[in-house]
Amino acid sequence: MREPMTLDRFRALADAYGGVIARWPEDQRDAAMRIAANPEAVTILQEALAVDTMLDAWSVPAPASSLSDRIAGHRDMPRRNPAGRVRWWWSGIGIAAALAGAASGTAAVATVATVSSGDAPQENVTSFGAVDPQEG
Repeated sequence: MREPMTLDRFRALADAYGGVIARWPEDQRDAAMRIAANPEAVTILQEALAVDTMLDAWSVPAPASSLSDRIAGHRDMPRRNPAGRVRWWWSGIGIAAALAGAASGTAAVATVATVSSGDAPQENVTSFGAVDPQEG
C-alpha cells in the first residue's frame, strides 16, 4: 500500500531524490506535482535544488604526480624464494600423512576383535565393546 502524499512524505522524497520531481519514483510524481503548488513544498524543492547544485559542483581533485611517484618508487616488490615454497609443500604432505596414519590407526583399533589370552577371536567385538548387529 502506498503512503498518501503529505508534506513530510514530500520532504522525505525531496531529501532522497533531489529537487527535480522528474527524478522521483514514477508512482509518486503525480501526487508530488499536486502538492508542489503549496508554498511549503516550493521551499522544500528550493532547498533540495540548492543541495543538488552543491553536489553537482563538487569534485575530487586529482592526486599530485609526486604522490604516485613516491608510491611507485618507494621499493621494489620482494621476490619469492622457490625453496621456501617447496618446504611448504613438503610440510603439507607430512601433515597429511600424519593425519592419514592417525585416522587409519584409530579405525583399525576400533574394528579389531579383542582376543583374550589363548581365546579365539570373537565376532562382533571391538575394542569399545560388543557390537550387536540386531540393534538399530
